[in-house]
Amino acid sequence: MSFHIDKTINYWLESAEYDFETGKSLLESKKFPYALFFAHLAIEKILKAIVVKKTEEHAPYTHSLVLLAKSTNINIKDQMLDQLAEYMEFHIEARYPDEKKDFYKKCSEEFTIDKINEMYEVYQWLKKKLNE
Repeated sequence: MSFHIDKTINYWLESAEYDFETGKSLLESKKFPYALFFAHLAIEKILKAIVVKKTEEHAPYTHSLVLLAKSTNINIKDQMLDQLAEYMEFHIEARYPDEKKDFYKKCSEEFTIDKINEMYEVYQWLKKKLNE
């Protein structure tokens, strides 16, 4: 299956940037679980852009940030892989009803601001790797 690599990379990058901005807007409107969900989505998409750039193949059909990170063929420290694993909670628990109650309680304003800032640093680091 052939595809246009640059267009695919741009699709993932533009979508990632839009999603991070959406996450910031949700943070401002105090929709904390969904702010974290969209930040996760942005990191997922920037990772997919890197996978496409580095492998010249489509990114795997997964939401797993760790799996995507390992598919990028870039050197990612264990500490960041641990962070990515932690962010998976924001994808799964924000979406599925059985998990929502505890997760929503956890998502205080302070917790969400701290995590969004942390995730933005990871996002920016990944964006630099995309441009290398």
